[in-house]
Amino acid sequence: MSDEPTAVEFHIEDHPDPLDIDVLETQIRHEASAAMGLGGEADLAIFVRDAGTVVAGISGWTWGNCCELQSLWVEPSLRRRGLATRLLAAAEAEAAARGCSQTVHFTYAFQARALYERNGYELVGCVEDFPSGTDVLWYRKRLKGCADRR
Repeated sequence: MSDEPTAVEFHIEDHPDPLDIDVLETQIRHEASAAMGLGGEADLAIFVRDAGTVVAGISGWTWGNCCELQSLWVEPSLRRRGLATRLLAAAEAEAAARGCSQTVHFTYAFQARALYERNGYELVGCVEDFPSGTDVLWYRKRLKGCADRR
């Protein structure tokens, strides 16, 4: 049997099926969990709804002793009322309850930089001019009440 790969076709898709993306993410999570021996990832999401419609929320995942917050959004008419801060606090509390000692979040320089810094996040990384005209920022916050497992 040859080690040469069989002929494959690449399909570039601008609008991939979300189920196909889920296949990739599920396989990556499965292999990472097996390699690290930390158990599986668990999704984390907190929503604010008005008449069933999502008007604010935060989502991410926890794995091992870490939490990554991937999305934080508040309906523009509800901003500047402390809702984002309360969502962050609720997510941090849930992450700590799951045994996490830190949380991380990517954001862009033009977005919520001040929000994270006001809430105790430290800037640990920056990729300049990504995308062109702004910077991507990587923030971390150590969570209280959990032993740091370095």
